[in-house]
Amino acid sequence: MRKVFLSGFLYTAIGRYSNVLISILVDIFLSRILSPADYGIVAILTVVLALFQLFSDAGIGAAIIQHKEISLDDLRVLFTFSFIIAIFLAVVFGLIGLPLSVFYHYTIYSKLTWFLSLAVIFFALVAVPKAALLRQKRFKEVNFIAVLSGAFGGISGIVVAVLGGGVYALLVNTVVNSFVNFLCTAWISQIWPTTKVNLQPVKKIYAFATNQLGFNIVNYIAHNLDSILIAKFMSASQLGNYNKAYRLILYPTSMFNGLVTPILLPVLAEHQSDVSVIRNVYLKLQHITALIAVPLSIFLFFSSESIVNVLYGKNWHAASFPFAILSLSIWTQMLNANAEAIFQARNKVKKLLKIGIYTSIFDVIFTIIGVMSGSVNAVSFALLISFSLNGIYVLYTVMHEALNSSFWVLVKELESGIIIGVALATVLGIYSLTFAHSNSIIDLIIRTFLFIVVFSTGALALGEVGKIKLLLRKKV
Repeated sequence: MRKVFLSGFLYTAIGRYSNVLISILVDIFLSRILSPADYGIVAILTVVLALFQLFSDAGIGAAIIQHKEISLDDLRVLFTFSFIIAIFLAVVFGLIGLPLSVFYHYTIYSKLTWFLSLAVIFFALVAVPKAALLRQKRFKEVNFIAVLSGAFGGISGIVVAVLGGGVYALLVNTVVNSFVNFLCTAWISQIWPTTKVNLQPVKKIYAFATNQLGFNIVNYIAHNLDSILIAKFMSASQLGNYNKAYRLILYPTSMFNGLVTPILLPVLAEHQSDVSVIRNVYLKLQHITALIAVPLSIFLFFSSESIVNVLYGKNWHAASFPFAILSLSIWTQMLNANAEAIFQARNKVKKLLKIGIYTSIFDVIFTIIGVMSGSVNAVSFALLISFSLNGIYVLYTVMHEALNSSFWVLVKELESGIIIGVALATVLGIYSLTFAHSNSIIDLIIRTFLFIVVFSTGALALGEVGKIKLLLRKKV
């Protein structure tokens, strides 16, 4: 298992970091052409599109990976059904533009949704072929396709922006990305539609897929209600700045947990009855994650203004404070990102759904409280509280319900990351109060240098380099 995991980690690292780099570069370029209001208009479409992505997959992908008895013929039947789902969802997405136009008072939505419905089709069609590749642990091919589609989408978006396409630049990026992703995935997986259609494959995955879909939906509501309400009760510019801040805090999770999460389920699904194996893997991952996530949260909090100014320019200055506040939640989000795969591998998706409902209730309550204040800064504070409370609850539940262990066993694995984080907060706090430089580029360079020095010194003093080497050499 160690060899497969490390191989998957390598290819996923190459794919993930390449894609994140492409995304950041495209975002930097487009942010200097498009306004916060443009991003705010598209942010609502992105929220709605995310919901349709959930229905496009419908939990089928994870179910295919988990259920080893699914045959090639079953995959082709499921792929055939996905064509029906794709057309239906695309039509509904196109029609939803009219109520969006009425609700948010932007008539352009009635046109944009029909254009973006093309992406909905490709999202639905790619679910089965991609799950087939992941089931076979073909991480190399999956990540190569992701980089290729990301590059084509990014280039297309930039071209449209330069030609004066406005908000369509952001949509073209998504449509082209999804199209290239589907085309390459279907070709490599060799999963094609069939005329021999029956409901047996659907019955095999129904229970797992429906619980997974239920979790995805409640999770979606919790993580997107903020954008929906801000768009309704605040301005497009406020939503654009908030959305920019929120996207920035997602990059660390994407860059680190995005390497591990796609590999966890395919690898751990083979050991679902051996809780000790899964627990050992989880604790190792959390130890390394905390070592990175806690100091990183502190660094981003203290460096938020310089980061926003350097990446996007002073036109986006209003995004720096929400980014700073939300940065303090990164450590909980990174630590919790592995929880879903653990419950899936243990075949406890019903429990996963319950957790999703409980955490979503907290997120919804705190989001409404923040929006009622009329400020995106207040929304950021409210979500920080909710994410922190939910984070501790999820960590406790994973250890107690999925891994049959004590929460304090996990806390011990987090100690080094917390110690380094406290030390870094002290150093950067002193620098911010006494020596902070007025030039954003120089200031960010100094803060990055201090981060590297404190992190390296702390890791060496706590013996973390040797511990990580030992963890990687050990057989699970």
